[in-house]
Amino acid sequence: MKLVGWTSLVAVLMAGTAIAQGGEEQETAEARVRVPSDVPNSHTVKEGDTLWDITQTYYGDPYRWPQVWSYNPEITNPHWIYPDGTVQLRPGDGSEVEIAPRGFTRTKFRPSTTHAVYQAEYGFLNENVLEDAGYIIGAKEEQMMMVDTDVVYVRFDKGVEPEIGRTYTVYRTIEKAERESWERGKLVRLLGQVRLDDYDEKSQVGHAVVTNALEGLERGFRLAPLEREFYWVDVVPAERPLRATVVASLYPRKLPSTNQIVFVNVGEEQGVVLGNRFYVVRRGDEWRRSSEGSIGREVETTVPLPDEPRRYPWEVIAIGRAVNVQPGTTAILLERATRAVRMGDRAELRQGE
Repeated sequence: MKLVGWTSLVAVLMAGTAIAQGGEEQETAEARVRVPSDVPNSHTVKEGDTLWDITQTYYGDPYRWPQVWSYNPEITNPHWIYPDGTVQLRPGDGSEVEIAPRGFTRTKFRPSTTHAVYQAEYGFLNENVLEDAGYIIGAKEEQMMMVDTDVVYVRFDKGVEPEIGRTYTVYRTIEKAERESWERGKLVRLLGQVRLDDYDEKSQVGHAVVTNALEGLERGFRLAPLEREFYWVDVVPAERPLRATVVASLYPRKLPSTNQIVFVNVGEEQGVVLGNRFYVVRRGDEWRRSSEGSIGREVETTVPLPDEPRRYPWEVIAIGRAVNVQPGTTAILLERATRAVRMGDRAELRQGE
């Protein structure tokens, strides 16, 4: 049996019940899952499929893959899905609410599209963007990772006034050991959201419900008063040319490609605005630089290799859009990538494009 897909290890359980009788209707509405009306009940797995790709295809947002996984309890490990298997795309328990077809409410990422993309924050290359408020101190659940509808215990820092009913973003700073040595900046990744239900000032402990888990939420993860919302990002032509360098990836040690987020070392201070299109470029004969292309190591060529030119032309390997702009850094959503983007690659703004 052949393995055909992998994605990060985290589960999402979408069941939930109303607790307060007076707020039962409101709780029930919040627990319902919004599903585009044109999403079918199931998908038959083909070779090369991953939960990430399947979720992108049907929901237009690959980061909702844990939600889809939760509909498939028979898939015990999201790394492993098999050809001809069936992936359920809807909850199937009556908790769904149909919304407009995905093609109407969301625009699938297309090469060089001038359409808006439906985007939310997933991380920053600047730890000062978030106002630290507290942390997850424990949980009612027996598992290490908490997911949607789980109840966690939270504690707020001194001087922070908890707001009952407010949604807080869960985040953590990615440590140097988790990143490549050449990546730059402080990488902060947003991991989900919790809603504060109550807080006891005397014991400094409150109850919060996980309302959106992008990854499994663990004890010790930090809280910030930032409401993570989706927004439209239209293409905005660059007013002037600008060169930058790819300095970090949202998911370190994974080669970024289409629908992934990378960071470059320019931002508002250099004139970048939300929606600017970046071209990631590279030059050179990559086969010659590979181990296979090194004569005498892996393979011999049929004829001797000619001398290389002094300079090869720059070639576009990926096109992305600025989806978050900070003073000195920019997060870029890769809309199309013909090759995996590497740290150190050049990124360019082209005037009028």
